[in-house]
Amino acid sequence: MSALSRVYRNVAKTKALAILSGALISTLERMKHPAFRVAMLIAPILLAVIGPFRSDIYDFWQALLLWAVIIWFATVVGMLNRALVDELLPKAAFVNRSAISSIVFGFYLTPIMNWVALNLGWMREPELYPGDFQVFLTASFASFSVGIVRFYLFHAEDSAGAVGAVQAKPAIFDRIAATEFNQIIRMTVDDHYVEIATDVGKERILMRFADAVREMGEGNGILTHRSHWVNPTAVTGCRKDGAKLYLLMRDGAEVPVSKTYRSRVEDAGLLDG
Repeated sequence: MSALSRVYRNVAKTKALAILSGALISTLERMKHPAFRVAMLIAPILLAVIGPFRSDIYDFWQALLLWAVIIWFATVVGMLNRALVDELLPKAAFVNRSAISSIVFGFYLTPIMNWVALNLGWMREPELYPGDFQVFLTASFASFSVGIVRFYLFHAEDSAGAVGAVQAKPAIFDRIAATEFNQIIRMTVDDHYVEIATDVGKERILMRFADAVREMGEGNGILTHRSHWVNPTAVTGCRKDGAKLYLLMRDGAEVPVSKTYRSRVEDAGLLDG
């Protein structure tokens, strides 16, 4: 019995590590997106100027530091939290995952904010600190709003490029657990699995990469490497690192371009600019 228990514990530990690893990778990829970097620079400045939640009692530089720490910490933790929910509930609808992620985010951010503001003395006038319930509602609503905006921005871009076009979906769409997605952004070999990134998240499917590419159909994408496939409409730019070349994807990932496939990528016009 003890041996069986050890097996179950090892399996559970391996699965937990795989989920955490997938969530960390997804979070790091999203942090590479240019929009994330711009938002992280602009948001603290705007809040330092506006002075919400009585942060106007601080001078500009103190308020800027305060909001930078709060926003950067809350955003990174929130992204990791959302990635974990996506890994744990891949079959749930996007809106449901957003709601669950936002509520969980509010629950653990509230005591952290309370401890930092009151116990560490970051709040110059503690009596001005909003109640925990207000902090919870604000954090949950902000997290949910970001998720919904991201969802509809992706879908708006997809719809704009497909007006009047009625096409059969590639066969691989039927293998994906998520039901509310419009586009496969990229596919990557992951051991015996294929990692598929869509406009609403990522999941791993046990199949051969060659079969995944075949099921996508001709004309829907391009190989950039023997282990990477991309949707050209989801490419936002390219980056060179010495002799190495990468395509920048809408989900924040950087996909390598090998010498073997570079001519195909160039012919597809993905290296312009």
